Amino acid sequence: TSSEGESFEVLLEAHPALEEELRTLRAAWEKVQALLAELGLTRSPGQRLRQRHGSEADPRISLDIGEKPEVPGDFTSGVFRRLAGRRGEIGRYQLRGEIASGGQGAILRVWDEDLRRSLAMKVLHEKPESLHAPTASVDPRSLGRFLEEAQVTGQLDHPGIVPIHELGLDARGRVYFTMKLVKGRTLKEVFQLVAGGQEGWTRTRALSVLLRVCEAMAYAHHKGVVHRDLKPANVMVGRFGEVYVMDWGLARVLGQPDRHDLRLR
Repeated sequence: TSSEGESFEVLLEAHPALEEELRTLRAAWEKVQALLAELGLTRSPGQRLRQRHGSEADPRISLDIGEKPEVPGDFTSGVFRRLAGRRGEIGRYQLRGEIASGGQGAILRVWDEDLRRSLAMKVLHEKPESLHAPTASVDPRSLGRFLEEAQVTGQLDHPGIVPIHELGLDARGRVYFTMKLVKGRTLKEVFQLVAGGQEGWTRTRALSVLLRVCEAMAYAHHKGVVHRDLKPANVMVGRFGEVYVMDWGLARVLGQPDRHDLRLR
């Protein structure tokens, strides 16, 4: 397309010493793509995930009615990824410790080298047998739920829902997504402060937090999403009055297959 051509020319201008090599790579890539298309072997990123991790790996959740079909990644984006030459295992991110860990995954604190900011990163636990292997291995159903959580949370565009920044794969093939790092307290801790009359927390102030939670949930319900794990521990209150409903890992999208077994054990 014309936009791809323009992007490629911008890439050439940014790396004049590599122009000949890049043009050779582009020509070879176009031949390969034409051959794959002729054989019916072209695959989207979602198809590659399904082939590697199983049929549960690509839920393709969309909360927007009448959305346009997704556009496959172009050649330029692939070249940019290769030219980036990222150091470390997870691209531009530096690990800064663990925030929390559960049965399915962990929340890490990372530093974004490019934008100079701290973020939270959620990762899936690996299968024990793959911990020392060159590539990671995870349960396909867990991966499907993980991808669904990232997609659902990322599409719930509301001030009361923590924004998702990126869904990616690290050097070993482990899936992660990054999100805003919320600094503050849980609503459970706020209730304790109200009970003790500490730090200026009153019932009226706590009720204003609950109202913000209700607004976020009303938006989610309008989009056809039910949280199913709403509790004080999953609501974060920032230092400047921000209120976020967290942890959408058990969320149900109405009209979509339910990937979660919520039976008591």
